[in-house]
Amino acid sequence: MSASNNEKKIKKYHEYVFNIQNDFSVSLYDAEKIVETLICTNTISTIEDVMKFYNSQRDRNSAVIKQKPISELEQWNISDQTISHSSKNFFEVIGISTRESSSREVGKKGWDQPILREKNDVGGLLGLIRTYINDMPHYLVDAKFEPGNFQDIQFSPTLQATFSNIEMAHGGSSPNYIEFFKDYKNKENYIFNNWLSEDGGRLYKKRNLGLIKSIDFEQIGPLKSSFIYLSRHQILSLSKNETIINPHLMRLINF
Repeated sequence: MSASNNEKKIKKYHEYVFNIQNDFSVSLYDAEKIVETLICTNTISTIEDVMKFYNSQRDRNSAVIKQKPISELEQWNISDQTISHSSKNFFEVIGISTRESSSREVGKKGWDQPILREKNDVGGLLGLIRTYINDMPHYLVDAKFEPGNFQDIQFSPTLQATFSNIEMAHGGSSPNYIEFFKDYKNKENYIFNNWLSEDGGRLYKKRNLGLIKSIDFEQIGPLKSSFIYLSRHQILSLSKNETIINPHLMRLINF
């Protein structure tokens, strides 16, 4: 996009925000979110640039995923009660029995099933950085690989990590950009800071702490290789037309 077109878009954006904030007596952030839904505020990358970046990340991903018998998984222990990691961190598979659930289609007879239980019944942090570039809001997202992802790579929040990973129980490195979220207990430092429940059909009483934080662009510095700035409009558009936005990012962008 040319500099003149960018200037026009920036001017129009702020006009819309001003009018909505004053006409409907809403906060600046709420007014911005409304306009961000209608106008792409990304002054760096077009949606074509974003897809090119995404495809390059998929091409660079060298991970090989193969199914393996559970009994042969390294560092995982199988007992009559659980499947658990030898470190006692991460998660475990437990069995549960549900009865007298008249609200479910199976009826009062109930059912048995395995279910994943996170260490201490708490998941981790889902953190999204919001920053202003050229006076327009942008969100720092990660083209993140997970072995169970559809298409391997999905755009995810800036930080998506269990407390076991944050504590480096895996023996590896700390998550990218964790330094911006170490104050997660101080709610006043965040645009959004609240526990989010997860799918109770697969995950036993799991919660993740959802976080949105405003950070000065200069503080972030050069981006790590799998990270890119997207607009709210781009995230919503990609969620409608592609299958590359992960559910954690989709939830956070709506707060």
